[in-house]
Amino acid sequence: MVNPTPKKEDTASSSDKSTIMSDDIHSHKFQTNRNYFIISIYALTVIAIGTIIISLILNFSYTVSAIKQVINVLSPFIVAFFIAYILNPIVIAIDTRFLLKILKIKREKLRKILAILLSYLIVIGIIAISLFYIIPELITTLSELNGTIANVSGKAVFYIQNLEETFPYIDFGIVEDKINGAIPEIISYGTNLLSNIFPTLINISVSIIRVIINIILSIVISCYMLSDKKTLKKNVKRIIYSFVPVSKANRLFSNAKECNSIFNRFIVGKTIDSLIIGIICYVLMRILHLNYAILLSVIVGITNMIPYFGPFIGAVPGVILFLVIDPIKAIIFAFMILVLQQFDGLYLGPKILGESTGLKPLWVIFGITVGGACFGVIGMFLGVPITAVIAYLLDKAITNRLEQKNITVSED
Repeated sequence: MVNPTPKKEDTASSSDKSTIMSDDIHSHKFQTNRNYFIISIYALTVIAIGTIIISLILNFSYTVSAIKQVINVLSPFIVAFFIAYILNPIVIAIDTRFLLKILKIKREKLRKILAILLSYLIVIGIIAISLFYIIPELITTLSELNGTIANVSGKAVFYIQNLEETFPYIDFGIVEDKINGAIPEIISYGTNLLSNIFPTLINISVSIIRVIINIILSIVISCYMLSDKKTLKKNVKRIIYSFVPVSKANRLFSNAKECNSIFNRFIVGKTIDSLIIGIICYVLMRILHLNYAILLSVIVGITNMIPYFGPFIGAVPGVILFLVIDPIKAIIFAFMILVLQQFDGLYLGPKILGESTGLKPLWVIFGITVGGACFGVIGMFLGVPITAVIAYLLDKAITNRLEQKNITVSED
């Protein structure tokens, strides 16, 4: 039997098939793809971040203690940053307006050193002068209060001793039994307190020394921050530009500049406003012949840094103090603070602060309430500018999204 010879077409077709099969085999091999690689990196990053967040939530108590420990370690740097941030406008003003324009000092390094030194001397001098006037007033206040409290306590003891004559129908034997039964517990509590007072004093002394060291360290670090602020700013920009696209980095720096402006306007304006309110309070107290003018005016001026509620918070110590001494003076002082708060809220504050935060009163109260609940008095003060910054960023983000969608929202 003779086998037929294959035709040339058949031979060609078989070779083509083998070539196609080899191409299919090569096509199924793994090939690198940059887009898939980036997606994989993003996915792994999201999974890692999610795992960390879940573990932090599940171990919340450990997380809080770890955060507190980190904050304690970094507290000198955090305090130094706030000191440098507050003093920076003073340093700039002294450098540009006094050393450069008036004294005509051309050397930049020399101006920088002198501006930092003068700003610290000004702030420390203001604090020292304030303490020089406040401490004697405080000592006088405490001595007068001791005499007042002694008189009040003497009257209270006399009243208690004559309770049986004043209220003859009450059986005071039961009250005496209760008091006699509580005396051993009071003695035991006092004994335990005395036995633990020595370790407590040691802990307080160590804490005071640690606070003093941290304050000194914070001042030194803040000096370096003020001196090297241009270098620090440059390094931050280099890091952000190296990892973030240029358009997003520019937008980030623009937003940061506006947020810094909001903070600066609020802090500087509120400081000037509170200083004026403190001086007016002192003058009015002298005119009305109210005691403790310096001490209470300083308290009112400091607490006035808190918007809306500050003057009323500062009025509480004065009202309590005058209630012990003379209730009529307490009423006069409370009315004076009310008038002062209205003057500040309706005239002085808007003139100085203007639209420094751009917040409506509702959001100002929200910032004060939430900040006070979370961080106390400092939170009440910082809650307003922080809320203003968040509101600014949210408004800008929402505006950009609406512009991309070509949507205009009316007030109706």
